Amino acid sequence: MHEYTIPLSRRVPQRLADELSKRMFFVSEAIESFELVEESADGTTAVGAVRIAARAPLDEAAMQHLLDRLVSEEIVPQRSVKAHRIWRSGQSATTHDDTFESMIDQGLAIGSGEGQFGFAEPFLGLISHLDVVFRTAAQRSFGAPERRYPGLIATEVLARSGYLASFPQFLMFAGRLHGELDSYKAFVDQVSRPAPAEHAGAAMSRALAVHSTHAGYTLSPAVCYHVYEQQAGTGLDTDLVSVTARGTCFRHESRYHRSLERLWEFTMREVVFIGSEARVLEARSSFMHEVFAIVEELGLAGHAETASDPFFCRAGAAESIWTQRLMELKYELLLPVAGGRSVAAASFNAHGTSLGEAFSISTPDGEVAHTGCVAFGLERLAYAFVCQHGLDPADWPDPVRRALADTRL
Repeated sequence: MHEYTIPLSRRVPQRLADELSKRMFFVSEAIESFELVEESADGTTAVGAVRIAARAPLDEAAMQHLLDRLVSEEIVPQRSVKAHRIWRSGQSATTHDDTFESMIDQGLAIGSGEGQFGFAEPFLGLISHLDVVFRTAAQRSFGAPERRYPGLIATEVLARSGYLASFPQFLMFAGRLHGELDSYKAFVDQVSRPAPAEHAGAAMSRALAVHSTHAGYTLSPAVCYHVYEQQAGTGLDTDLVSVTARGTCFRHESRYHRSLERLWEFTMREVVFIGSEARVLEARSSFMHEVFAIVEELGLAGHAETASDPFFCRAGAAESIWTQRLMELKYELLLPVAGGRSVAAASFNAHGTSLGEAFSISTPDGEVAHTGCVAFGLERLAYAFVCQHGLDPADWPDPVRRALADTRL
């Protein structure tokens, strides 16, 4: 392993250290691990350098240039907005620190690759139960019809929504081989007989670079974009349309994947609202507080506060983050898990008219529609549940145990 300490041309205030940490692995795939180095000067402490471990030698000057650009364009310009905590559970936060390791040992979680896991009972049943609980709440409150969408979404739809330009670090594209006999044969030859001393993965990457093309689709990073595509070019006949759907989603988390807290492939339940500004904001607020009540009933500790999306490599990223926090366009439900950490198990989002404009959706009075969504990471929810309640169903709250017993009848 090669180690470097890269000085930063601009010191990063402590309050923004986490924002830098969230982006470090996306700066370069050469970074295997990193540590922020704090320095004290003029009575203040700030990040003045980054200690990096890499498997291969780095060009230190090039790495410093990348870090300085990230810091100057996306980190330091972020204005301070204190997080607004809008709710806290009455439950005390007690967690089991060996939860993930125990899940692996007991076969409840089965690793399938980077950020990918299979699951067995009773964890599998717990995921399904939590999904039913929140889906039922959405249908009870809004009559939200259930939809099912593919795991692929047209890349053009994500471009139209602004996702491509806002979160390129998460994208996972679908490709296919060139539809020609010679291309198929050359591909097979390359992957069957890699160059001497060439790693199989490197041979595959080299072959794909030559013989594949973008298929026009991306692995879907969220469920809601399917809903906006479905409504594109339409005029609503009511001032609030709600839809709920569960789907498999994909986000490239680089080396940030850890236990079940950050997965490359995960399951999302979303409730989407489209309509007038007043009705969308009212729906988000009322459902948010219904979710808080459910979390209490599940016996979970946690809280909800304002948050922002991890905009990256986008002009005005710092301004977008500040606006989201200042206008409270995004709240996150944070639940304690093992190791003293918390995960964002749900988010409550208001988008204004940006998606209504992008997809040409109008309200009954001809105005551009507002949109909002509530998204649940089902694996994260279930993981937080077992971190707090343990892996033995006998220790779970009675309503959950009864519900799971009923499904096995």
